[in-house]
Amino acid sequence: MDNELRLYFIRHGETQYNIEKRMQGFCDSPLTENGILQAKSVGAGLVDIPFIAAYASDSQRVLDTAKFALGTRNIQLTKDARLKEMNFGMFEAMLQADIIAEHGDILERLFSFKDVESKLQDGESFTELLNRTNAAVADIIAAHKDTGGNIAVFSHGVTIGFLMKSLLNSEGFPHHDNCCVSVILVKDGQMIVEKVADASFRDSGKVSLSIE
Repeated sequence: MDNELRLYFIRHGETQYNIEKRMQGFCDSPLTENGILQAKSVGAGLVDIPFIAAYASDSQRVLDTAKFALGTRNIQLTKDARLKEMNFGMFEAMLQADIIAEHGDILERLFSFKDVESKLQDGESFTELLNRTNAAVADIIAAHKDTGGNIAVFSHGVTIGFLMKSLLNSEGFPHHDNCCVSVILVKDGQMIVEKVADASFRDSGKVSLSIE
């Protein structure tokens, strides 16, 4: 029997494009000062979790979040492009207000999840996103099934959210605020969702940082 694994999925900290309300998938923008604080805070909130490994999307905003969150922990960070955010194609870096004004029907149709095979021009579908995310998660599980333990996985809001939606088989899409944490228990070959978009690690960590 394999040993229990817990995967802690952590969304990146606030970025410049988040502030500007731009569509941010494969495109990137730096963490804001608040985003850096969020990353340090979630790291402080997770301080009692003994992680044995850490994985991250290869987007710089995620790598920087991982660096600030892991701090002085002696853990090797493994980059995996399959953990990237959804590719929003023609909408990349566009202001969300402009997208809604000019292409609201396309955006609404995409996020209605009625056709998970549909995709934006030059982008990818939810099915393609889930396939690559699942492949990355399967490899992480396979690499650590003999030892068990806790794994930190730094990724993105839609990537994590759609994974949770699929595991829970839910109609709704769980919004993940910056540096919220979702937890999956892997036990006896099953993936069990324990937490979804939990802000308590980040928020309690921020408090502990302010006390120090």
